[in-house]
Amino acid sequence: MSNLTKVLIPVVSLFGLYAIIILMPTDEIGSFDTVRAGGEINQTINVLVSREKGFEKDPNGNITAFYAVDKNNNEAIITLKVAAPKEIANTRVVELLGHMHGNTFVATRVTVVE
Repeated sequence: MSNLTKVLIPVVSLFGLYAIIILMPTDEIGSFDTVRAGGEINQTINVLVSREKGFEKDPNGNITAFYAVDKNNNEAIITLKVAAPKEIANTRVVELLGHMHGNTFVATRVTVVE
């Protein structure tokens, strides 16, 4: 085995392990400030559902908007492109995919975490 191969295999392996760890889903609560800094780029963030504020629903009873809190206790209204799963009303943490517009998070996907 050549010296280049001896160096390249561990480097590629470490990079692969690093990428797997970074991309693994987590239930850690994120910050709206981080998402806001990304502009119009859709990003994922875990947030706490603020159930006491209630949920906006369409005429069919589907959830179309709700309030959420990040790790810094910043609150934002979450508006949904498609109706959210009904389990959101009874969950604590959700993962959102979307971007910020002022104090509104426009979500293209909502996933129940816990």
